[in-house]
Amino acid sequence: MTKFLNSGWIDTFREFHTEPHRYSWWSQRFPTVRAQNKGWRIDYITVTEPLRKQLKDAEIYPNVKHSDHCPVYIELKIK
Repeated sequence: MTKFLNSGWIDTFREFHTEPHRYSWWSQRFPTVRAQNKGWRIDYITVTEPLRKQLKDAEIYPNVKHSDHCPVYIELKIK
C-alpha cells in the first residue's frame, strides 16, 4: 500500500483524519477484537492528485455492523 500511495494516489481518509486506531475490518475469528478496536484498515477509497482539491469529507463508520468490514465514505465537490 505504501508503494501505491507513493506512486501518486491519495488516501482520502487520511486527508481529513490523522489520528491512529481508525479501522475498517476486524477478524471474526476472535469476536472480542472489534470491541477492543484491534483491527486493520484495509478498505480504502483513493483518488488521483487532480481530485484531491475536490475532496470535501471522508469517514469510516465502525458502528455499522452488518459485516466484518464497516463502510468507508468520501464526499466530493462537484464543479
